[in-house]
Amino acid sequence: MKNNETKHLNILSTAVIGCMIIAIILTAGTFSLGRTADHDTKEAVRNVSLLYLSELATRREQVVSQILDEYTNDIDIALGLLSSEDLSSTENLQAYQSRMKQL
Repeated sequence: MKNNETKHLNILSTAVIGCMIIAIILTAGTFSLGRTADHDTKEAVRNVSLLYLSELATRREQVVSQILDEYTNDIDIALGLLSSEDLSSTENLQAYQSRMKQL
Protein backbone atom coordinates (compact mmCIF):
# COMPACT_ATOMS: atom_id res chain seq x y z
CA MET A 1 0.00 0.00 0.00
CA LYS A 2 2.92 2.29 0.72
CA ASN A 3 4.12 1.70 -2.82
CA ASN A 4 0.77 2.89 -4.18
CA GLU A 5 0.79 5.96 -1.92
CA THR A 6 4.33 6.76 -2.95
CA LYS A 7 3.32 6.56 -6.62
CA HIS A 8 0.36 8.87 -6.00
CA LEU A 9 2.58 11.33 -4.09
CA ASN A 10 5.16 11.25 -6.88
CA ILE A 11 2.48 11.84 -9.52
CA LEU A 12 0.91 14.59 -7.43
CA SER A 13 4.23 16.35 -6.77
CA THR A 14 5.17 16.05 -10.46
CA ALA A 15 1.80 17.52 -11.45
CA VAL A 16 2.18 20.41 -8.96
CA ILE A 17 5.71 21.16 -10.14
CA GLY A 18 4.54 20.97 -13.79
CA CYS A 19 1.65 23.35 -13.08
CA MET A 20 4.03 25.78 -11.35
CA ILE A 21 6.42 25.68 -14.30
CA ILE A 22 3.53 26.31 -16.71
CA ALA A 23 2.29 29.19 -14.53
CA ILE A 24 5.79 30.73 -14.47
CA ILE A 25 6.11 30.39 -18.26
CA LEU A 26 2.67 31.93 -18.83
CA THR A 27 3.40 34.81 -16.44
CA ALA A 28 6.80 35.51 -18.02
CA GLY A 29 5.25 35.33 -21.50
CA THR A 30 2.48 37.73 -20.50
CA PHE A 31 4.97 40.27 -19.15
CA SER A 32 7.16 39.91 -22.23
CA LEU A 33 4.23 40.37 -24.61
CA GLY A 34 2.99 43.29 -22.54
CA ARG A 35 6.34 45.06 -22.86
CA THR A 36 6.49 44.37 -26.57
CA ALA A 37 2.93 45.63 -27.07
CA ASP A 38 3.70 48.77 -25.04
CA HIS A 39 6.82 49.48 -27.10
CA ASP A 40 4.99 48.84 -30.39
CA THR A 41 2.10 51.08 -29.33
CA LYS A 42 4.46 53.92 -28.42
CA GLU A 43 6.27 53.52 -31.74
CA ALA A 44 2.98 53.55 -33.65
CA VAL A 45 1.81 56.69 -31.82
CA ARG A 46 5.15 58.36 -32.58
CA ASN A 47 4.91 57.46 -36.27
CA VAL A 48 1.33 58.69 -36.53
CA SER A 49 2.28 61.93 -34.77
CA LEU A 50 5.20 62.47 -37.16
CA LEU A 51 2.93 61.78 -40.13
CA TYR A 52 0.33 64.24 -38.81
CA LEU A 53 2.96 66.93 -38.23
CA SER A 54 4.38 66.36 -41.70
CA GLU A 55 0.94 66.69 -43.28
CA LEU A 56 0.24 69.78 -41.17
CA ALA A 57 3.53 71.36 -42.28
CA THR A 58 2.76 70.52 -45.91
CA ARG A 59 -0.68 72.10 -45.64
CA ARG A 60 0.79 75.17 -43.96
CA GLU A 61 3.36 75.43 -46.73
CA GLN A 62 0.60 75.28 -49.34
CA VAL A 63 -1.39 78.01 -47.59
CA VAL A 64 1.63 80.31 -47.27
CA SER A 65 2.58 79.66 -50.90
CA GLN A 66 -0.95 80.44 -52.05
CA ILE A 67 -1.01 83.69 -50.06
CA LEU A 68 2.37 84.72 -51.48
CA ASP A 69 1.13 83.95 -55.00
CA GLU A 70 -1.91 86.16 -54.40
CA TYR A 71 0.31 88.98 -53.09
CA THR A 72 2.60 88.63 -56.11
CA ASN A 73 -0.38 88.76 -58.43
CA ASP A 74 -1.68 91.90 -56.66
CA ILE A 75 1.71 93.57 -56.97
CA ASP A 76 1.92 92.67 -60.67
CA ILE A 77 -1.51 94.20 -61.26
CA ALA A 78 -0.60 97.33 -59.27
CA LEU A 79 2.63 97.75 -61.22
CA GLY A 80 0.75 97.21 -64.47
CA LEU A 81 -1.59 100.04 -63.59
CA LEU A 82 1.26 102.36 -62.60
CA SER A 83 1.97 104.97 -65.23
CA SER A 84 4.68 107.56 -65.64
CA GLU A 85 2.06 110.24 -64.90
CA ASP A 86 1.49 108.68 -61.46
CA LEU A 87 5.20 109.09 -60.74
CA SER A 88 5.34 112.69 -61.94
CA SER A 89 4.45 114.23 -58.58
CA THR A 90 3.81 113.35 -54.97
CA GLU A 91 0.12 114.20 -55.31
CA ASN A 92 -0.29 111.90 -58.32
CA LEU A 93 1.55 109.11 -56.45
CA GLN A 94 -0.73 109.56 -53.43
CA ALA A 95 -3.78 109.47 -55.73
CA TYR A 96 -2.44 106.26 -57.26
CA GLN A 97 -1.93 104.73 -53.79
CA SER A 98 -5.51 105.66 -52.87
CA ARG A 99 -6.81 103.92 -56.02
CA MET A 100 -4.76 100.80 -55.18
CA LYS A 101 -6.13 100.72 -51.62
CA GLN A 102 -9.68 100.91 -52.98
CA LEU A 103 -8.97 98.00 -55.32
